[in-house]
Amino acid sequence: MKSATDRLLSTPVGEALGGLTAESIASVRDFTARKTLEQARAFTRGLADVLHEAPREGEPSSLAQALISAGIGLADVEQIVSEGVALMAVMEERDRRAEAFHAAVRAAGDGERALYDRLSSFARLLRVTLGPSSPSLASFGVPLAEGFERSRARTLRPAPLDITASE
Repeated sequence: MKSATDRLLSTPVGEALGGLTAESIASVRDFTARKTLEQARAFTRGLADVLHEAPREGEPSSLAQALISAGIGLADVEQIVSEGVALMAVMEERDRRAEAFHAAVRAAGDGERALYDRLSSFARLLRVTLGPSSPSLASFGVPLAEGFERSRARTLRPAPLDITASE
């Protein structure tokens, strides 16, 4: 079984970066994620270049030696690349879900407007048929037309006496 270092050493740097390409990064819509991915690509490319050159030339460069002594190796390149590819997949799924959500919001808004228009038409028809101030409109949930106040029921009974005034 080949280790990550062996696998990366046996492949060119471009192939080692896998799906973390300029084209795949450009398809990410989110600005911050795209910039992070571009930085990850530049870092992994530079790291892979330095570490790939070290074993081929026999003696690792001072930069390669410093990276290796700090515990930074080709396995880190592979891990960053896989995390970058995973981030792109998550961002793509997020964008797909966002588009579906916005389509649902538009559809709900269109449905609401259509229902409101239909109810308005019925309200206008009821006002014409029953009269703009008819008390029967309330039983349908239709408000009185503008400019008409709710009429109070009139009775033959006189208004109640105000007993506080006589005291």
